[in-house]
Amino acid sequence: MTNLEKHSEALKTLEQNLAIYKESIREIAEEVLQHEVSKYPLFIASEKPVNLGKMIIDKEELALEFSIYASTLEEFVARNLISGEKLNDFRKAFKDPRSFVCIFALLGDDAGFIFSPYDE
Repeated sequence: MTNLEKHSEALKTLEQNLAIYKESIREIAEEVLQHEVSKYPLFIASEKPVNLGKMIIDKEELALEFSIYASTLEEFVARNLISGEKLNDFRKAFKDPRSFVCIFALLGDDAGFIFSPYDE
């Protein structure tokens, strides 16, 4: 199995997992926005525990493949996951957080941002 095939399977699994808890994520994103914690709520999807953000969905409790952690752009910048020089580019690419969830997907040794609409 190639890396592309492996990631394609993982992305399909992540999509299936997201369908289950997207509304919970949406509620948390809305709280982040309403309480002015950040204009950029981010969520981390990981098959393994991570030391980033706050776990909001434990895959073990729900018998799923991905745990979800809530974070913000500010935490990503503070931890140098997004450099200052890329900050403006990221903000321009960021989609409306009331319509799209921004997922930082950790797939094996690879990672990347995915924007998925709440309503499909």
